[in-house]
Amino acid sequence: MKYIIFSKLNRNYFLFLSYFIISIIKDIVNRHIEDSKDIVQTFNKYYINTLSDLLSIIPIIIIKIRSKSASNKNQEDYKENIREYTLNSFYKNINKKRGKRILKLSILASIFDFLALYINVTFTIIVTATNFSYKKYLITSDILFNVISKIALGVLILHLPIYRHHYLSLFINLIFLILLIIYDVINMPEARSYLYALKRLISVFLYSLEDVYAKILLSFNSISPYSYLLYRGIFLNILSLLYSIAFIFVELPDEKGIKSIIFTRFWKVYENRLNILLYIILLFVVYLYNQNVLLIIDKFSPLHYAVGTVLENLGTLLIAFIYKDKISTTEFVIRLIIYFILILAALVFNEFIVLNFCGFQKYTHLFLRKEADNEACNNLELTIFEDNDNEILPEDENDKKEKIHSDNLLSEIDDMFNLSQSRNSSFILFRDSLLSEFDDTKN
Repeated sequence: MKYIIFSKLNRNYFLFLSYFIISIIKDIVNRHIEDSKDIVQTFNKYYINTLSDLLSIIPIIIIKIRSKSASNKNQEDYKENIREYTLNSFYKNINKKRGKRILKLSILASIFDFLALYINVTFTIIVTATNFSYKKYLITSDILFNVISKIALGVLILHLPIYRHHYLSLFINLIFLILLIIYDVINMPEARSYLYALKRLISVFLYSLEDVYAKILLSFNSISPYSYLLYRGIFLNILSLLYSIAFIFVELPDEKGIKSIIFTRFWKVYENRLNILLYIILLFVVYLYNQNVLLIIDKFSPLHYAVGTVLENLGTLLIAFIYKDKISTTEFVIRLIIYFILILAALVFNEFIVLNFCGFQKYTHLFLRKEADNEACNNLELTIFEDNDNEILPEDENDKKEKIHSDNLLSEIDDMFNLSQSRNSSFILFRDSLLSEFDDTKN
């Protein structure tokens, strides 16, 4: 008996590999951008982040052009169908309510993303304006806080089912979270750095909230990751513009302590012409990064994206070691082992790895599929020898019954797993809202 079983390779798994590669490229590009030591560079980087989402208009236009002919044909067929045409008003009412729901959730998710981004800018502004000194350091515990917050929010908001293999993974994460918090506290340079750590954790929590609401939009409101990125880009840039207006009237000190309006100092960022090219590259890399995140959330769930965050931190660690940052070989090896264990725990949680002992395998897709196959075989034996006035059914009819029953049963199991794999038992909420809309339309 195999005690460890790997799930069948799916092409969607390559999203994690592409995410790992893109995150490394993003880190390398950021490292080669010359730092002007001025707070204006912080503003510039976050403007790049908000503007990058608008690049989603490119794949949306391409998709629209490619589907235009098919869409026109479907519309003509639809108009010819009288029965469907009479239901047109019902669908219009549903689409109006769906549109309002998409707008509300998009704004909410964008606000979370904006707060997560610009809490860093605000913190930097406060530090610069008050001459508050602190030392940055590499926080390790925020990685696990990110994983656990996604799981907790998934259970509370998306009503995700938790089984035995999930509890095992959670237990491993909690043990390491406690150890890493202790490690961070011991290695914290000074008491003032607690504010820096708190800022990081708040930002992580806000991103987790955004991921959960993005999943609701992608799964139950049927918008594509590209559309969501475009909506978010529009709202984010509006919020960023409103945030920036205040600094037209506020003077902040530069790296030399000379106060002036920050927007008059943007030339410093691009004084080195290589920065122009690097920021253009960063704009596209950040877009690909965000797109990859949403594709993982769409195809899988925010909990699966937690695997990606651990991989991203692993990539950052490798780059830091290659670039000979202030990290010793011993610390590098310890962190590498920790990340390896966390990745294994995440793979177990998301059923990429199935532990075939102590009941950990009971509610995984692999064993649900096996039970479906066994049930199909058992029912097949009954249908083959079904007694119909002591007559045995013809062989062709038995084969037909076998195929129909087996296909239906396995299809039901696959549908059930697709809901479980996306971790979205909030389907019940969607169903109830749809029924409510039908009742409103009927009335």
